[in-house]
Amino acid sequence: MRIFGLCSAIVVIVLSGVAQAEQTGWALFDKVQLAVRQYNFDTSFVVLKGGKADTYRWLHGRDADKEIEHLIPLDTNGVDILRRGNEVYYLLADRPAFVTSASSIAELPPLLFEAPENIRKLYHAVAGSSSVMSGRSAQLLRLTAKAAGRYSYWLWLDDETGFPLRIDTLSEQQNALERWLVTHMQISAEMPDSLSALLAAELPAPSNAVATLPAQSAHQLSWLPEGYNRIAHPADIPQLGGTLLSYWLLSDGLHQVSVFVQQAQRMPTQAYRDGATTIYVQTQDQLEITIIGPVSIDTARQLAGAVR
Repeated sequence: MRIFGLCSAIVVIVLSGVAQAEQTGWALFDKVQLAVRQYNFDTSFVVLKGGKADTYRWLHGRDADKEIEHLIPLDTNGVDILRRGNEVYYLLADRPAFVTSASSIAELPPLLFEAPENIRKLYHAVAGSSSVMSGRSAQLLRLTAKAAGRYSYWLWLDDETGFPLRIDTLSEQQNALERWLVTHMQISAEMPDSLSALLAAELPAPSNAVATLPAQSAHQLSWLPEGYNRIAHPADIPQLGGTLLSYWLLSDGLHQVSVFVQQAQRMPTQAYRDGATTIYVQTQDQLEITIIGPVSIDTARQLAGAVR
């Protein structure tokens, strides 16, 4: 009986320690999400994936209940993106601005903006060791996927402010598929001057155009990855509107996966990755099925095979 009692006590202590570690991890995660919403900052970062490096400047400002941010690609072929409140503007050089409604810029790491309760459903959060990164004391936070086939994340945040300094996207084998790395960060009490001007600028209203995607009943999707659901009304894709037979947009609350069905072009099955994004093309029953999203190649293959 004494041995049983001792074992029970050890189990309780271990479980209590795990729960406390997870609580600490989620407190760090809340700190990261608060930092990118509450501070006025001017930062630069680089995205490393597939042997490529894309660099950006990211400015953010808050004035009472007004929030604005500007994402500027430092490469010549990028598009400036501005978010003012819940309206996002894609500022094109040769065409009118494309405007949509969203509470964050999709080209920024969605992990920083997704509702914490959704992240908690998908991941365990555990604080790691401290280190020095870009001259700052940084705390490691590991977000480990609860389900197989889903990527995990390692985040390093500035000890003082909670601002994210680095985010690694990891495969199930713990290989880094993509890295988001801050190269310069300046946090100030005042909003950057350029954002103050954009906050007062007159900008176009979002379009009320109705999506013209094909009826999704043309085919069926008989399987979804664990945790994913169909988005009922996905955004229009004008470039593919005339060739799509069926289209589904899937989401687990953090990631989005697109499934396209078109007439077969007699192409062989292809699978490759662009950083954390898998692009998988398969031909079956005179149909060409394309899967694009942050899932493993095996998951993409299962999705393609589930089209009926």
